[in-house]
Amino acid sequence: MRLILLVFLAGFCLHSIGFAQKTSSIELATKRNCGLEAYISALKQRNPEFEQMQQQAEQAMQEALMKRQEGQQGGQNLRKATTITIPVVFHVIYSTDAENLSDEQLLSQLSILNADFRRKNADAANTPSYFQPFAADTEIEFCLASLDPNGDPTSGVTRTKTNKVSFNYLNDEMKFSSQGGVDAWDRNQYLNIWVCRISDNVLGYASLPGSPASTDGVVVHYATVGAPPFNKVSSNYNRGRTATHEVGHWLGLWHIWGNGNSTCSDSDGVDDTPNQYEENTGCPSGNKVSCDNAPYGDMYQNYMDYTDDACMNLFTNGQATRMQAFLSTSRNSLYSSLACSATLRSDFRTEIVGDTLTLAGKKVQFVSASAGIRPTSYFWEFEGGTPATSTEKDPIVTYPNPGRYNVQLTITNGDLNSTKVKDNYVHVTVNDLTVYPNSSTDFITIEQPARITVRQVQMLNHVGQEVLRAEVRDRVLRVDVRNLSPGIYFLHITSTNGTIVKKVSVVR
Repeated sequence: MRLILLVFLAGFCLHSIGFAQKTSSIELATKRNCGLEAYISALKQRNPEFEQMQQQAEQAMQEALMKRQEGQQGGQNLRKATTITIPVVFHVIYSTDAENLSDEQLLSQLSILNADFRRKNADAANTPSYFQPFAADTEIEFCLASLDPNGDPTSGVTRTKTNKVSFNYLNDEMKFSSQGGVDAWDRNQYLNIWVCRISDNVLGYASLPGSPASTDGVVVHYATVGAPPFNKVSSNYNRGRTATHEVGHWLGLWHIWGNGNSTCSDSDGVDDTPNQYEENTGCPSGNKVSCDNAPYGDMYQNYMDYTDDACMNLFTNGQATRMQAFLSTSRNSLYSSLACSATLRSDFRTEIVGDTLTLAGKKVQFVSASAGIRPTSYFWEFEGGTPATSTEKDPIVTYPNPGRYNVQLTITNGDLNSTKVKDNYVHVTVNDLTVYPNSSTDFITIEQPARITVRQVQMLNHVGQEVLRAEVRDRVLRVDVRNLSPGIYFLHITSTNGTIVKKVSVVR
């Protein structure tokens, strides 16, 4: 089943935690605590472009929501009836045996994510009847990666022994091998989940859409992963809901009360989550009214509040829509990920991404961008190129003549093969200004080399009188001379490369 892509994530959540020496005796605090402001402040200092990238991700998500709303009829749900599966890789970083979690415990966490996001969690029945109409199947699923970034088989788990006792979240230490952690896998193909002991009593946090690729993902304290009997820690946070909460952030959700201080003036940007004054902790009962949200009060059962794991049980339709909007924009590459598949897909590009405009006689470097299982052989076909074929992974090709040419790449691993054809992919231009035909009855074509644009064309007759002038912004221009008298004319061509004069004749 294809995996759903997650939407823009906005708030990182860091939770308070206290612990002893042995895993079985770890005592987690009775109240979660979020270090969002400190983390974002540190990230902004390290990456000046982060704030702008975050805003762009939010804007793209909002535009996607608007487009869906414009297409909505009769109040129908905005979400697409498509389920996406997101490949997950767990990076287990440990200094003690207790921190080196078993595969069974990690699979327990994966199962919890799938149940919570698809509303198949056993405690969905605990959602109050008045909130049931808002509870959502987000149509987002997760699978354990079966292919690594090189296309080789993987268990979906990396294990790294470290000398660090704990990792500082403010500088993302666990996300770099140079700091005792492990480097992220391609965030366009995987959801990275780092599992480790986090410093400063933090339970977990997540990166926002627009964050740097090298630090994109979710971090959770090892004591919060999975549920009993695999998670043997006795605490209020031993049912895997820390990861559910943080993946919600990674997909673009804010805390349900907003991200400001205790106030009724901020919002999580979701219409169907009641406005509430502040976070709820522990395991409340009955209705807790704040911010004029009577009669039912706060939705403290929501995964994006701060209640205990056992008291969380729903995402809303609005939250699901927001997450899916981020998946369709800033995280849309996940839709095409083959990290959980047993197949391969041919694709390619040029060395300079998106640049297939070149001069005649220039060399073009092609790069395989194939995905899935690692290929064992490559076969390229270059229309109009030299060489015409190649078995190299990343060949260099020369195109001697102007024109538009197809490129084809077939890959195989011996059992499977895949072919990608891109029509008119390479556009080869003249390597100097060309005017043709020199003698014309109807049109004269002016063509400049790649990346040179014609700005103005002036035509003078043999006595210096202007008979034609055109302001243009193009590399190729056709001049209509059908209404001109036969004779000799002079074209003054001004481009981004200067001004050149060419003599042409009009005949009948």
